[in-house]
Amino acid sequence: MTNPNRSAAPVDDLAPGMRRSYWLRDALASESDPHPLPAAEGHSEHDVVIVGGGYTGLWTAYFITERNPGARVAILEQDICGSGPSGRNGGFLHGWWDQLPLLEELYGPDQALTIAWEADESVDGTRAFCERHAIDAWFKRGGYLRVSASTAQDSDWSGSVAACDRLGVPDQYVALTSDEVQRRCASPVFRAGAFMPNAATVQPARLARGLRRVLLERGVTIHEGTRVRSIRVRERVEVRTDHARVLADQAVLALNAWAAGWPGHRSSLVAWGSYIALTEPAPDLLRQVGWIGGEAITDSRFTVQYFRTTPDGRVAFGAGVGAAGYGGRIGATFDSDRRAVERAVAGLRRLLPNLASVPIAESWGGPIDVSADRLPLIGTRRGGRVHYAHGYSGNGVGPARLAGRVMAARICGSNDPIARLAIVNRRVRPFPPEPIRYLGARLVREALIHGDELADQGRRTGPLVHAVSRLPRWLGYRLGSQRHSTPRRASPSE
Repeated sequence: MTNPNRSAAPVDDLAPGMRRSYWLRDALASESDPHPLPAAEGHSEHDVVIVGGGYTGLWTAYFITERNPGARVAILEQDICGSGPSGRNGGFLHGWWDQLPLLEELYGPDQALTIAWEADESVDGTRAFCERHAIDAWFKRGGYLRVSASTAQDSDWSGSVAACDRLGVPDQYVALTSDEVQRRCASPVFRAGAFMPNAATVQPARLARGLRRVLLERGVTIHEGTRVRSIRVRERVEVRTDHARVLADQAVLALNAWAAGWPGHRSSLVAWGSYIALTEPAPDLLRQVGWIGGEAITDSRFTVQYFRTTPDGRVAFGAGVGAAGYGGRIGATFDSDRRAVERAVAGLRRLLPNLASVPIAESWGGPIDVSADRLPLIGTRRGGRVHYAHGYSGNGVGPARLAGRVMAARICGSNDPIARLAIVNRRVRPFPPEPIRYLGARLVREALIHGDELADQGRRTGPLVHAVSRLPRWLGYRLGSQRHSTPRRASPSE
C-alpha cells in the first residue's frame, strides 16, 4: 500500500485542513499524481451536464453511459474529482436496513422493502464494478456493527431489528449479545449491539478516482478546476462557469454540502462538520482485540462515532462533531477545527483503550449535508430538465450509487421502476431562514455533544440541555434527541 505520510504527528500538532485527506493522497499517488484535467473554456454542447465530480455525479454519468453509450456527458468539478466528501469519508458501504422503520412510516411496508432492497444493491454493485474495471478500492465485506458504549445507548437499534423481523427480512439486521460483540471487537466499554451482514468498507477516494478513470475511458468529458456560477433553463439548460458557457438538454446538480448554498435547495439542508483521525499501523494490537474481520463499527451516540480498519492495520476514527455553517458557505469552519479532532481522538481512546499507545498519524475533516430526516433528497425540477441528489447526512457511499441509478434512469427516459422509486421527489419540512438556521444548528449541536459526553461518563443530562437537544423534534424535524423512540438517524460514514 502506498504510504503518503511523511511522519507521524502528536495530537497537539495535528493541523486539519492543511492538506488533502490521507485517502485522496493515497489514491492520487497510486495514479502517479496526475495533473488536474483542463478547466472548461469557451462554448460547448452536450446531452447532459453534471455539476460536481463526487460520487453522485460520477455514478450518474456511469449509469447514463451504461444505458446509452453514445450519450454526450460532461462533468464540471470545481476542484478535482474526489476532492470533496467522496475522497475523505469513512468508507462505510451499506444499505438502509437500519432505516426500515422510517421508510415504513413514510411509504408503507411494501415500498419500504422495495427501497431497502434497491439501497442494498450498492454493496454487491460496488464490488462488481471494482472487479469489472480492475479498481483496487480495498473493498472488504466485513459487515456493519453498531454497538452500545453506555447505558444510554442500550437497545437503540431494537426498533430497526424488530422492523426487519416483522417485514420478513430478519437476517438483514440482527441483534447481538455483549459476548457476540466482544468476539468481533473486544472493548471494555462495548455492550450489546446489532449487526448488518451485507456491508463493506472501501477506500473512498480510490473508488471515486476509479470512477473518474472509467468515465474518461468511455469518452465522458470532465473539466476540473471549473466553478459553476449559474444555471438557466430556456430552450436548453445553460450553465455558466468562470470561463465557459455549456449547453445541454438536461443537467444534474451533484453538489453534496455545497447544495446548502444553492438557490432552490438552501432550505432543505444544513451543513455540518465531520472529522477523522487516522492512527499509525497497529495490526498486532488489532489482532489482540479480535478486530480482524473488517467490520465497520459505530456507536449509538447522537453525534455518532464511526471507525474502521485499513489493510495495513490502521484505524480511521471519525465523529460528526464539527461546527455548523452559515448560509451554505463552505470554508475553514468545516476542515480546520482542531477541537473537533481532539474530540474524535478522545472518542477513539475511550472506545478502544487497547490502542491508546498507537500514535495518531494525521486528521482531516469537511462538511456533510444533513437533511431534515437524514434521508437523501433525490428529484427533478425545472420541467424535468434539472435533476438533483443530496442530503446524505454523512452516509453517502452506498446511497450516492442509488441516486446515480435513479437519475440516470430518469434522464434516459427508462421504464425501469427505479426511476419512480417512492423516495424520489419527496417533500421534507424546510429549515428556517438564516440566521435562525445557523444559530439553532449551533445551539442544538452543542447540546447534543454535551449530552453525549455526559452519557459517556454515566451522568444524566440536565433539563436545559435535554430540552435543547429535543427542540428539532418538537419543531417537526427528525433530528436531535429521541431516546427510546424509533426510527433513528442513519449512521454517518463521512
